[in-house]
Amino acid sequence: MDNRPIGIMDSGVGGLTVARVLHERYPKESMVFLGDSARNPYGERSRDEIARFAEEIKDFLLRKNVKMILIACNTISFNVYPSFTKGTVPVVKMSLDITLPEGTKKAGIFATPASIKTHAHKKYVEKKFPHVEWVEVPCDGVAAAIEQGKDENFISALVQKAAKEYHALGIDAGYWACTHYPLAPGAFKKVFPDVPFIDPALPTVEAGMDILRKEDGLSEGGGRNEFYFTDGLTHAAPLVKRLFGPAAVEKTNLVGE
Repeated sequence: MDNRPIGIMDSGVGGLTVARVLHERYPKESMVFLGDSARNPYGERSRDEIARFAEEIKDFLLRKNVKMILIACNTISFNVYPSFTKGTVPVVKMSLDITLPEGTKKAGIFATPASIKTHAHKKYVEKKFPHVEWVEVPCDGVAAAIEQGKDENFISALVQKAAKEYHALGIDAGYWACTHYPLAPGAFKKVFPDVPFIDPALPTVEAGMDILRKEDGLSEGGGRNEFYFTDGLTHAAPLVKRLFGPAAVEKTNLVGE
């Protein structure tokens, strides 16, 4: 057994959707979460910037003596370089292993521009679902709007604009390839009232827990959850309380800001 916490990293509050799944399914596990709200959004940044910021977050979590790191951010997952996942502590990227509703003919991949630029999601799902028409939808500004706590109408207008521009209004299913988006399901529902959306948080968590099970690294319980943000506690702290109940929420700084 290993009672050390699990580290969870994100560009802001979006990764809380992955942390929520971990907390609900594995309540004995404790976690240290770090969201880099001060430099959010990552989705419009260069790969080199994203990779550098990610290394700083990783270093912070390693100093907290975590036993594993979940990258609860698609933009980080598919922009870091291969060396990022090397080391004695397992590092798990966002999962691509999704399931589509039966009968899906056209599906949309909704993500930040930086994630879409890698085409990682599309390459994977086109092989897994070759008979489905896939459309990539870079949702410029949506993650930032959610990060800033903008209202549902504001966010849905951004989703509507992106969906129209990239011909996604006729989809049968949607894939949330950004962990921020499940925090605003109502905004997507306004644009797609009858379309189911897939959240990869669960397969991501399970991929990490499978690693810990093989290493006899599950926790016996007793730890506490810690949440750190580089900015934006006014929005982040109430969100943490709503999702996890009372918990330690603090502001921290990262090298290189």
